[in-house]
Formats: sequence, C-alpha cells, structure tokens
Amino acid sequence: MNAKEVLLEQLDALENNHWFVSLKNSLVGLTDEQAAWKETAESNSIREIANHLIYWNELYLNRFHSPEPATGVSLENDDTFQDQEELDWKQTMDKLNNLTAQWREAVEAADEARFDENAYRNREAAWGSVIANLTIHVAYHTGQILFARKKQGSWNPENGVH
Repeated sequence: MNAKEVLLEQLDALENNHWFVSLKNSLVGLTDEQAAWKETAESNSIREIANHLIYWNELYLNRFHSPEPATGVSLENDDTFQDQEELDWKQTMDKLNNLTAQWREAVEAADEARFDENAYRNREAAWGSVIANLTIHVAYHTGQILFARKKQGSWNPENGVH
C-alpha cells in the first residue's frame, strides 16, 4: 500500500466500524443532553470533544487545500473544546461527520506526491504524517466518546465494542 491508500483506509475507519467503533457511529442516537453530560467538572463533554475535533480537522483541511505551508494556530488547545460557532447538537454532529467526508475526498483527489510535501513553514512534517496523526487523534477522542457514553448508560453494545 502506498501512503494515499493507507490514509484512505484510516479515514474509512472513522466513518465505518472496523477494529473499533467509528467516530460517525459513536455519535449515532446521541441526544443534546447526553452530549452535554460531564462525569466531573474537569472532564470534557462529548460536545466539547466534538468541538475540539471540528477545530483541528477544519484547520488542517483548510491548510491541506492551501498552496502555502502553515504557520501557527489561533487558539490554545484548551480553548478548542469550546463552541466556536452557534450550532445545535445535530449541526455539530453533521459538521464533524462532513469534515471526515471532506478529508476523505481531499486525500482521494490528491496526487501521491502531496503526502511527501512539508505541511509547515517552521518545522518539518510531511502531509502524510500529519494526516495519519490527525486520524489517530480522532480515533483517540472517539474512544473518549464511547467511554463517556458507557459511563452515562447511553451506549448500545450491539453497535460495537462490548
């Protein structure tokens, strides 16, 4: 497999259950109230995790489409968990799922050489590495979403991961 094929496989795993529950399926049937639930004041709600993923996935997708390598970010990481726009929960889920689909389209449309290009102005990291880490980042937070859903009793194990 070349880099593009590996990245497409990883992006597919965010939309469809494979070895683990996909991001898309981790959100199915989740209500606004369940998405806002926090086990403790220090923990992040599912909605906050979704906001965080939207911020980073959108930022890097825009950068991937740009002909120029990226520079800094506009928010501190902790701030990315807060609402950046006024979206209801369904709009938030739709935006997050649409970003995953847009990433898949962008990777599919890209030339293989794009994945070897540097993603940054001020440090070395190939786009292939950046996108691979982005998908791992989403998988990590998907695990947090499933854990929160199990804790609150809103996860149906028939949907994956018993």
